[in-house]
Amino acid sequence: MSGPIDAVQCLHNAFRRDMLQIDEAAYEIARREGDLPKLLNRFQVMGEILDYHAKGEEVTAFPAINGISPQFADTYIMDHRELDRLVIGLKVLSGDPDELAAARETAAMNQHLRLHLDKEDRFLYPLLRTRLTDQEQGAMVGRMSGGVPPEKAPMLVNWLYPLLNPGERVVMTGVWKALMPPEVFEKHKSLIRQTIGGEWDDLVKRLPGLE
Repeated sequence: MSGPIDAVQCLHNAFRRDMLQIDEAAYEIARREGDLPKLLNRFQVMGEILDYHAKGEEVTAFPAINGISPQFADTYIMDHRELDRLVIGLKVLSGDPDELAAARETAAMNQHLRLHLDKEDRFLYPLLRTRLTDQEQGAMVGRMSGGVPPEKAPMLVNWLYPLLNPGERVVMTGVWKALMPPEVFEKHKSLIRQTIGGEWDDLVKRLPGLE
């Protein structure tokens, strides 16, 4: 059975996939041609969601891990500040698109983000999983998810669910169902159904009690 931390790792996989696709597209635009402003707008959506996630970790997961091993989170906070710098750099480029500069920045962002997420998934979250109770994990992930403003829920779901595989959709939806107040989950469920369209029936089959 999936636990709350599994949802965090599904979100990490979505970040990896989207950033890889953005980086590959930026490279192709620099080599040949393409719509760089549209790609940078796509990146800004991911960057905004990444910012909500990072801030959520800094007020939940990082204090929790420091309670187990003091200063453990310091290197992850350093990673977050570098990611902030890269996101800002790409945002600046949106005002004056430069294909070569964008390709360099997305390559740096892709590499740094992947290494950071790999460290979290291999060291930070497995340690939290073994040292926190299920209730503590649920409270941590619930508070992390609550950092996304309610009006941003459509943006989050529209970005996230196309990037998840069927198994990850089950995990994410199941964790949201367990942690969200029923009225909030109903709104998210409607957004999920709209976003994945014809794949909704498969999610219902995989996750008993969804409907």
